[in-house]
Amino acid sequence: MTFNFGLLKLRPEKMVDFESLRVNEFEIEDLFVKQGWKRYFDMLNGLIYSRLVKEFWMKAEVFDELSA
Repeated sequence: MTFNFGLLKLRPEKMVDFESLRVNEFEIEDLFVKQGWKRYFDMLNGLIYSRLVKEFWMKAEVFDELSA
Protein backbone atom coordinates (compact mmCIF):
# COMPACT_ATOMS: atom_id res chain seq x y z
CA MET A 1 0.00 0.00 0.00
CA THR A 2 1.44 3.36 -0.94
CA PHE A 3 0.83 6.45 1.08
CA ASN A 4 1.78 10.03 0.38
CA PHE A 5 4.53 11.01 2.83
CA GLY A 6 3.38 14.63 2.67
CA LEU A 7 -0.03 13.73 4.09
CA LEU A 8 1.43 12.69 7.44
CA LYS A 9 0.93 15.45 10.00
CA LEU A 10 2.71 15.50 13.35
CA ARG A 11 1.20 17.10 16.40
CA PRO A 12 4.23 17.89 18.56
CA GLU A 13 3.35 18.51 22.17
CA LYS A 14 5.19 18.44 25.43
CA MET A 15 5.04 14.95 26.89
CA VAL A 16 4.99 16.37 30.39
CA ASP A 17 3.92 20.00 30.70
CA PHE A 18 4.96 21.06 34.20
CA GLU A 19 3.72 24.62 33.63
CA SER A 20 0.22 23.40 32.84
CA LEU A 21 0.30 21.16 35.90
CA ARG A 22 1.46 24.07 38.06
CA VAL A 23 -1.40 26.29 36.80
CA ASN A 24 -3.80 23.54 37.87
CA GLU A 25 -2.21 23.40 41.33
CA PHE A 26 -0.21 20.20 40.77
CA GLU A 27 3.26 21.41 41.66
CA ILE A 28 5.20 18.20 41.13
CA GLU A 29 8.21 19.35 39.09
CA ASP A 30 10.37 19.76 42.20
CA LEU A 31 9.70 16.13 43.16
CA PHE A 32 11.16 14.93 39.87
CA VAL A 33 14.09 17.35 40.09
CA LYS A 34 15.00 16.00 43.55
CA GLN A 35 14.95 12.43 42.21
CA GLY A 36 17.27 13.32 39.33
CA TRP A 37 14.65 13.01 36.59
CA LYS A 38 14.96 16.58 35.24
CA ARG A 39 17.28 15.60 32.38
CA TYR A 40 14.93 12.78 31.35
CA PHE A 41 11.96 15.15 31.11
CA ASP A 42 14.08 17.69 29.24
CA MET A 43 14.80 14.97 26.66
CA LEU A 44 11.11 14.03 26.41
CA ASN A 45 10.16 17.65 25.88
CA GLY A 46 13.09 18.29 23.55
CA LEU A 47 13.56 18.15 19.80
CA ILE A 48 11.29 16.06 17.63
CA TYR A 49 12.87 14.62 14.51
CA SER A 50 9.73 14.81 12.40
CA ARG A 51 11.20 13.21 9.29
CA LEU A 52 12.46 10.24 11.32
CA VAL A 53 9.07 9.84 13.02
CA LYS A 54 7.27 9.94 9.68
CA GLU A 55 9.66 7.38 8.16
CA PHE A 56 9.11 5.10 11.15
CA TRP A 57 5.32 5.18 10.82
CA MET A 58 5.50 4.70 7.05
CA LYS A 59 7.28 1.39 7.66
CA ALA A 60 5.33 0.26 10.74
CA GLU A 61 3.17 -2.83 10.45
CA VAL A 62 0.18 -3.70 12.57
CA PHE A 63 -0.65 -7.29 13.40
CA ASP A 64 -2.75 -9.10 15.95
CA GLU A 65 -1.62 -11.40 18.75
CA LEU A 66 -2.45 -14.52 16.75
CA SER A 67 -0.20 -13.43 13.88
CA ALA A 68 2.65 -12.71 16.27
